[in-house]
Amino acid sequence: MKRFCSVLLILCLLLSLCACGQSEPAQNAPETTTAPPTTQAPTYPTYPTGTESTITPVLYQVTDADGNTAWLFGSIHVGQEYFFPLPEYVTSAYENSDALAVECDVVSLSTDTAAQTKALMKMIYMDGTRISDHIPEDLYTQAVEALEGLGIYSPALDLYCPALWASLIEASMYETMDLSTELGIDMYFLNNALQAGKEIQEVESAEFQYSLMANYSLDLQIMLLESAIHSCNNIEEASAQLKELTDAWATGNEDTLVTLLNDEGEITSEEEAILYEEYTNAMITQRNISMADFAESALSSGKEVFICVGAAHVVGPGAMADLLTQRGYTVERIEA
Repeated sequence: MKRFCSVLLILCLLLSLCACGQSEPAQNAPETTTAPPTTQAPTYPTYPTGTESTITPVLYQVTDADGNTAWLFGSIHVGQEYFFPLPEYVTSAYENSDALAVECDVVSLSTDTAAQTKALMKMIYMDGTRISDHIPEDLYTQAVEALEGLGIYSPALDLYCPALWASLIEASMYETMDLSTELGIDMYFLNNALQAGKEIQEVESAEFQYSLMANYSLDLQIMLLESAIHSCNNIEEASAQLKELTDAWATGNEDTLVTLLNDEGEITSEEEAILYEEYTNAMITQRNISMADFAESALSSGKEVFICVGAAHVVGPGAMADLLTQRGYTVERIEA
C-alpha cells in the first residue's frame, strides 16, 4: 500500500498535487463560508523549449460511427524539464482540437480565493474537533514533524482531515525530488489554453476531488497519512520508485505503467486489503467510468476535445481507452 499510494497519486488526482497549497488554510471554518470572492490576475510560467522532443507518451484517438474524434492523453501531474517540448503528434492533436478537457481547472482555481475556500471546506472538521481528535497521538506527532520538515506546517492545518495532510506531504515531497507540479502536463496545457483563449472543459471539479478525499473512511485516511509519512521518511526509496514511473510515462511504456498501477505494495492483512479496495474503487474504478461517460458526451457534441487526465485513467484494463473500446468506439494509439 505504501508504494501504491505514492505512485498512484501523481498519475491520478490532479487537485491534491497542484492546488492543496494554493490557499492559506482557514483559521475559523464557519467564517470562511461567507468570504467575499477575490481574484488575482493569472501569471503564466515559461516552459523549456527545444528543437526536438525526447519523449513518446501515450496518446489515443477515439472515433465514433459518425467520424467524430476525441483524444485521450494520459497525463502525469508532476514534471521535469526533459518532458519539454512535447512531441509533435501530441501538440498537433491538441492544437487542432476545439477544446481542452482536464480533471479540474487548477490554474484558474489558484487565483480565485473564494473558489478555493469553497472547495477546501469539504476537508474541514465542522463539529469543533481537530485532526488530533481523530488519529492516534503518535501519528499526529509524526505528521507534524513531516510537515515541519517540509516547511509547510501551520496550526491552522489542525482543522483539516488526514487525507489533506497526506496530500500536502506527498505534494511537497515531490518538489524535493526535482519533480515540479508547475511542470505537470495538465498545468502545461491549462496555461497554454488560458493564454490562447482555447475553451477549457472540466471532467470533474475542485469540489468533487476534495469531496472524494474527504469521504474516504477514517481508517483509509489514516493509512494514506501513514503512507505519506513513510515516503517522506524514505526519500531515496520513493525517488527510485517515482523515477521508474516517470520514465515509463515518458517512454509510453504501457506495460510498466499498468504493472506499477496494479502493484498492491505491502498489504499484510485483510483489513488493509479492504482499505485498498475502497481506495481503488473511489480513486480509479468509479472515476474511470465517469470519465468514459464524459468522453462519450464530448464525441456526441461534435466538438473535437483533447482530454488530458491522469494516466491512471487512460491506460490499462478498466481505464478510459479500454472502456470506450468495449462500448464500440474505435480507439487507436497514435505513434510518433
